[in-house]
Amino acid sequence: MDILVGGFGPLNGQTCKGVERFALTVDAHNASSTAKCEDKAEVEREVEGGNGCNDSDTIRVLRRDVLAELPSPTWLERDGDMLYAVLENTGEIASLRIECDDDELRLRELRRVPVQGDGPTHAAIAVDDEGQRHLVVADYGDGSIAVHPIGGDGGAMQGTQLLRGEGHGPLPAQAGPHAHWVLPLPDGRVLTTDLGADRIYVHQWDHGVLHRIGAVILAPGTGPRDMHLMPANDGGWCVAVVGEWGDSVTLLACDDVSGSSAEHGHERELECEHEHAAGSDGIRVVQTIDLGGDPGDQAASLAYVPLAAALAARPDGSARAARSSGSARSGESAPTAAGFAYIGLRGSERIITLSWDGERFARLAEPETPGWRGRGILCGGKRPRQLVAFDALLFAADETSNNIAVFNLLATGEPRECARFDANSPTVIVRV
Repeated sequence: MDILVGGFGPLNGQTCKGVERFALTVDAHNASSTAKCEDKAEVEREVEGGNGCNDSDTIRVLRRDVLAELPSPTWLERDGDMLYAVLENTGEIASLRIECDDDELRLRELRRVPVQGDGPTHAAIAVDDEGQRHLVVADYGDGSIAVHPIGGDGGAMQGTQLLRGEGHGPLPAQAGPHAHWVLPLPDGRVLTTDLGADRIYVHQWDHGVLHRIGAVILAPGTGPRDMHLMPANDGGWCVAVVGEWGDSVTLLACDDVSGSSAEHGHERELECEHEHAAGSDGIRVVQTIDLGGDPGDQAASLAYVPLAAALAARPDGSARAARSSGSARSGESAPTAAGFAYIGLRGSERIITLSWDGERFARLAEPETPGWRGRGILCGGKRPRQLVAFDALLFAADETSNNIAVFNLLATGEPRECARFDANSPTVIVRV
């Protein structure tokens, strides 16, 4: 397994040198790894077991090198053989092509372009109504959303649109708008979070131009940060929103509007203060769940793992999962979309586990209950900026402790730390 890691660099007083590649192998139950390392001198670190892990998996770092020297690439967005790096401290987007020859992985920079807004923090590829690709960028500093067309060579071009943010929240950190995340929906709409104004903006493409057509306003002090698609049992999808300041996860139901035309004009807003409240343009709040954060905690990042992935990795876990996860009643099979969501809490440095049944989230125990089902587990470092799952492994980018922690995910949903390795101020991990 190869992963690419970005983070904050010297311009932010931290240590990331650019985009780093880590070549990893996973030896399950002491089986020999399928990955090969031609030069054993490349092995930098080996970590076995740890924190009570009973699966004896071994994570080996076979190789670590900087593939692209960039200033503070705090977010990486992969699209096929392209990688887009958000350079938060310089206000730029770097476009890099992923090249692999004879098992050698390289990143070739195509160009860098400035972002019109202030403080870009996240970006995602979105396809417009004419089939053209764009990199849509969230600017934390001024709350704006920038749109960059993708050129014929795959690189992001100069921005063509800037959608301004407005409003504020009740907390000192919410004195103004702070855009934080971009989520293209399967039906073509684009959602963005505004952490400062407690809003989720809804956008629609019209002849290649992105229009803001509505907003869902969340409870004051929520601080919507990250968004993630959640699979539904009917084959559709919902959206999970991590509330940084509210230490919560809000679930949005989204009516699919594929093929329908959206009315452009004045922005429609409706505050959603209770479950099953109405929303904006077919998007409504159906659930808000408390993560049990300590005073001063900031929720950050969510990783979803299908139950099937955990069962595949633990062939003896099917019975345990049915008994312990609560995702299926006795005698019934688990919903096809069932799984687990893992959310990081910065401050108390914990990871909280929620179950997902294809319709709603549920806590496995009350927040104050000791253990992984209730209070959660430690994240293996400090300030877990991102959680991401690959198969049945959960990775935590622990920014200020300069390491990445890896957890085995049991069929019950329990994460157990199995490895840690050094990384420079990591904030994002992608798989190649």
